[in-house]
Amino acid sequence: MAESTLSSWALLVWDELSARGLDADRIFREAGLDPSSLRNTVARYSIQQMQTLWQWAHANTGDDFGVCAGKRWSPMTFHALGLAWLASASLGEALYRMTRYGKFVNDGVCYELSSEGLQYRFSIRAVDTLGERSPPSVDASIVALLKMIRMLLGENYSPIEVQCPHPPNAASLLLEQQVRCPITFGGDAVEVLFHRPDIEKVLLTGNTELSLANEQIVVQHLSDLAQSDLTTQVELEITKQMPSGQLKEDNIARALNLSRRSMQRHLADEGTSFAQLLETKRRRLAETYLRNGALAISEIAYLLGYSEQANFTRAFKRWFGESPTQFRQMPDNAEKR
Repeated sequence: MAESTLSSWALLVWDELSARGLDADRIFREAGLDPSSLRNTVARYSIQQMQTLWQWAHANTGDDFGVCAGKRWSPMTFHALGLAWLASASLGEALYRMTRYGKFVNDGVCYELSSEGLQYRFSIRAVDTLGERSPPSVDASIVALLKMIRMLLGENYSPIEVQCPHPPNAASLLLEQQVRCPITFGGDAVEVLFHRPDIEKVLLTGNTELSLANEQIVVQHLSDLAQSDLTTQVELEITKQMPSGQLKEDNIARALNLSRRSMQRHLADEGTSFAQLLETKRRRLAETYLRNGALAISEIAYLLGYSEQANFTRAFKRWFGESPTQFRQMPDNAEKR
C-alpha cells in the first residue's frame, strides 16, 4: 500500500495558500489531491502527491511557507492522536505515543524516542530518505512538533537543540525564532534533544481516561487502515480482552480468525510476538495508571488482566526494579494526586 498521510495535515497547506491569496483548490487539483477529502477528518493523501504540493509551494511562495504552515497546527490536525497527546501524563508519554501510533498521521516516516544519559532524543526519519522531502515540509514538521510540545510544557519552553536535515536557507532565521534553541543543519532526520527532567515531569493536565480512550480510536483506525498489519490488530484485541481475565494467546488468535501457530508466524514476520506486545502494553499502562493515582493497585492489576495482585507486583518489579507501592510513593509520581 502506498505511503500516505492524514488529509488534515494538508489542510495546513490549504489554509496557508488561501491566506496568501492563492487558488488553493486549483493548486491541490494540479497536485492530484481531491480537495473534498479535506472535509473527512480521517481521509488520506499519498505522500508522493503531498510532496508534489510542497514542492509547488517551495517553488512559488518562498522558503518561509513551511514555517508559516507549521504554525497553523492544532490538536485536531492529528485527530484522536492529537487529543491523546494533550491528555498525556508527561511529555515522555506523549512522545512515546507518537512512536507507537505516529503512522496514523504519516506512515511514510518512523518516530523514535531514545534515552541518552541525562538527555532524551526524539527523531522523525523518513522510511525512504528524508533528504528528498522539500524544505518547507521539513520546516512545517519541526514547527508543528515544537507547538505540540509547548502545549504540554508551556509557551516559553525550548529544547536543548533541534536538528534540521536540509541546508540553511532564507527561512532559517525564521525557523530559529520559532524553535528558540540552537539548530544543526544536515543529517538524515528531524531530531529534538531534551533534558531528562523535562521529558519525565508529571503534568497536572494529564488525564488517563481521555488519553487511553483517544488512543483506542487511533488503534481502531490503524486496524482499519492496514488489515495486513497483524501487530496493530493484535494490540487492539489485547486492549479489548485485557480486563476479562482470559487474556490468552489462543483467545486473541481466535478473535482474529487465526490459529495460534499462524498468528505466531505472522507476528514473527513483523518482528514481534504476542508475549512482547502484551508485555509492552501492560508495562506502559501500569506506569500510566500509577502516575495518575486515581486507581488502587488491586484495580490496576485487574485492568491489566492479572488474576492475582501478587502476579502484577512481581511483573512490575521486573520492569521497574521496585514495587508498585514504592513507585507510586516517589515524589514525582505522588505530586499528581
